Amino acid sequence: MSIWKDIALQNPKDVPMCFACGRDNTIGLKLDFHQEGESVKAEFIPGEQYQGWPGVVHGGLICTMLDEVMGYAAGYQGLYAVTVKMEVQYRKPAMIGQRLLLSAMVKSVNGRTVKCDGEIRLEDDTLIAEAYSELRIIRTD
Repeated sequence: MSIWKDIALQNPKDVPMCFACGRDNTIGLKLDFHQEGESVKAEFIPGEQYQGWPGVVHGGLICTMLDEVMGYAAGYQGLYAVTVKMEVQYRKPAMIGQRLLLSAMVKSVNGRTVKCDGEIRLEDDTLIAEAYSELRIIRTD
């Protein structure tokens, strides 16, 4: 883990160029996370620049959003962690222009390993994708 000693770790909300949550990244998603009980949540309405097949949100973008919301779930518990393993199951296509509701929660912390569950749903509760991840803690607050 020696690489992390040379990287200035900041609160994720203070990383302006992050592709997923950075406010200053012109091509980024600008996700805005908040905590609700034990869950971390965000919303996103994808524009056409985020499509794969015509009218359909690119699967890599779905994966990116799940990775980020699960990372934030750890972060809201004061754990700076990086994803070491992630499994995604795509259930339905997300269409361009649909409001996507992201949510995740920490399921367990064991030593330096954090396990999280995340999902993306539509406003009508349709499940778009769900994920499981294991993250490695690199610093705690």
